[in-house]
Amino acid sequence: MSHASRKKVPRLPIAALFALAALATSAATPLPDAWKHWLYSRPILLAPADAPRLAGVTLTEDVYGRARSGLPDLRVIDDRGMETPFVLFTREGSKNTLSRPATLHETSFAPGLYTQVVLEVTGQAPFHNAIEIQSPETDFIEWVRVEASDDAQTWRIVQQRAPIFRFQREYHQGTQVVSYSENNARFLRVQILDGEKQFPVSGANVLYQSIEPPERSPLAAVMKPDAKPAPERTSWTADLGSAAVPVSEVRFDVASPAEFIRPVEVAAGPDNQNWAIFARGEIFRYHQGDAVQEQLGVPIQFGGARGRYWRVEIVNRSDAPLVGAVPRLYSTPKHILFEQQPGRSYRLLYGQSQAKEPRYDLGLRLNPKQMEAAVGGQLDPEEINTAWSDPQPWTEQHGFLLWIVLGIAVTLLGYSALRSLRRSASNPTPSA
Repeated sequence: MSHASRKKVPRLPIAALFALAALATSAATPLPDAWKHWLYSRPILLAPADAPRLAGVTLTEDVYGRARSGLPDLRVIDDRGMETPFVLFTREGSKNTLSRPATLHETSFAPGLYTQVVLEVTGQAPFHNAIEIQSPETDFIEWVRVEASDDAQTWRIVQQRAPIFRFQREYHQGTQVVSYSENNARFLRVQILDGEKQFPVSGANVLYQSIEPPERSPLAAVMKPDAKPAPERTSWTADLGSAAVPVSEVRFDVASPAEFIRPVEVAAGPDNQNWAIFARGEIFRYHQGDAVQEQLGVPIQFGGARGRYWRVEIVNRSDAPLVGAVPRLYSTPKHILFEQQPGRSYRLLYGQSQAKEPRYDLGLRLNPKQMEAAVGGQLDPEEINTAWSDPQPWTEQHGFLLWIVLGIAVTLLGYSALRSLRRSASNPTPSA
């Protein structure tokens, strides 16, 4: 967990007022003395266990707002007040790509029809389901058909129509990979459906891809359309209220049935004015017979990004804006897993300004299958620790008093210096 940006629990006077206000809507529960510096807690509801087992709950969006950035202050305790080791588990998804050896036999052009590439997959009849088209072109969009054959004579269509594109001038690499139905045919015939000119192909890679989608949860914030977007763009902004929850993906609802391919930029910033771009990608929709193929999400890599303000832009270029396009921000849920013991109940703690990230060996003892099999529970409503004590040093809690003392000291020094100057002026040194 990253601690680059740490949010402190409010200082004593403000925190006390806040706690009193929160008591009107939240339950009040004193925690054991060992946990007096944790301001918030939630009971964890779990079915009774007859034997030790792995259990867990999903962190809710409001926990992020109360806990410190990076969640170093999370703790789990049992009904005796004993600390319970836990591990944070996320389903980030995965994409595994294997390259299949292949020989390029033909690159030709049929005027008015297509550019054609023929490949032979070598080896012991390996299965494959995608092909990457390599080209020196920097800015293009083309449609591709893929056919497969066991003998290079009888061909069957395995991908009727799919796009490849790149918008390098706009810093969008697009995609040059075409997926098709899985098979182990020896030959592949790729047709780039542009009959006006030969499309330059410098090579091709045959691939086998296995994809496990990540888990996503929508955030409550609503993205509002900008009244005056930049030229040739449609944009939206949202205020998350804090930078606590990492954003992992932007997904679109698009009401229009029309086909489209549009670049998308996702940015965040602290003040709704200065933006840092965290993701570039593309959304598209196209028809394939009676079926519709579409990609309407843009992921943010490396575990997502934090920011209070978010901006999402569709780059329309000269096309009309997409009708009924609405973006929404998504996060990757975090599950807190621990070993549930028979007869014990548990509570999640958070809201401690000085706590450091705990280090348990539980995560080293578990494998992904065990984590997936954990018994699910849920978090009860938040409760305020009525025995809370601010863990910050006295000087930080009462910083305003130090400023008052410093001001008095400066005033006294200034007064003393002024008196010395006056004495010097009224008693000049006699001349020789």
